[in-house]
Amino acid sequence: MQHLVNSVVITLLLVFSGCSQSSSTYQIPNGPVKEGVVKIKNGRLYYQIVGQDDPIIVIHGGPGFDQGYLLPGMALLAKNHQVIFYDQCGSGLSTVSVIDDQHINDEQFVEDLETLRKALGYPKITLVGHSTGGMLAMRYAIKYGSNVKKMVLMNTLPATTSGIHDFVEEVEQKIAPSAAAIETLQKSQAFLDNDQQTIAKFYSLFFQYYFHNPADLEKLNMQLEPQGIATGMQVARILENSILTKFVDLTHDLKKLKIPTLIIHGESDVIPLHTAEEIAASIKDSRLVVLKQCGHFPYIEKPQEWLKVVEEFLRKN
Repeated sequence: MQHLVNSVVITLLLVFSGCSQSSSTYQIPNGPVKEGVVKIKNGRLYYQIVGQDDPIIVIHGGPGFDQGYLLPGMALLAKNHQVIFYDQCGSGLSTVSVIDDQHINDEQFVEDLETLRKALGYPKITLVGHSTGGMLAMRYAIKYGSNVKKMVLMNTLPATTSGIHDFVEEVEQKIAPSAAAIETLQKSQAFLDNDQQTIAKFYSLFFQYYFHNPADLEKLNMQLEPQGIATGMQVARILENSILTKFVDLTHDLKKLKIPTLIIHGESDVIPLHTAEEIAASIKDSRLVVLKQCGHFPYIEKPQEWLKVVEEFLRKN
């Protein structure tokens, strides 16, 4: 089962590629939307901006996913803020020149985010990172804290290797009732042939465990941009391997931060709550909010509560 869990990102990317459509999945209501491309060391970053006032850069998870799964839900932040959604290098509509661990790594992704900030001309930014995007936000804040006004960590990846191992074990336990069926589907010829019914069944069996209420899965937009699927899979392999095999302990550096930080976690998230508590204990004066009856996607599962908590934090001086 460990191999099954370790390969989940790649498998889900394959699933999502089978569900993708030719039209853009990045539809943001209540535009207008400004979009553009920023040149980085290893390719180009695609971004789109909606709203006015203080800039918020939203960092998607994955690794290898794109901004589409955050939409349209997280675009609600644009009512009172200028929100920037972007695809990380090699994902979605962002391109990549070289795909190897020398060019695809956490340090370079931090530099990509800094390049984006500079290109858009923002002296300070608020970061909102979801899932693995939360780890990227923490890494950026550690290196470029003077550029960060506030930080929101939503269902973030743990800040330590031990926490990541606990996360993997939690996934193993939660998917246990469906593990045999998941593995059988994954190895089937119909799955390899991208049979839509087989893919849909696999998709439902696995990702239902990321929600408190499995029925909420249908509200999640996971139609990846076709352009970035192949490179996104390669990027995911490299970053996933790094996350699972390289020692991580950000807590010492997090203790040095002086950035107002909100940590949001679902009580039913597959990422254990104690890992969010560890991050909250590390960042001085941070606030941890645990949403009841909520899993990994609070902007879908508890949209009103999520927005209220985030807006109150952003408005606070």
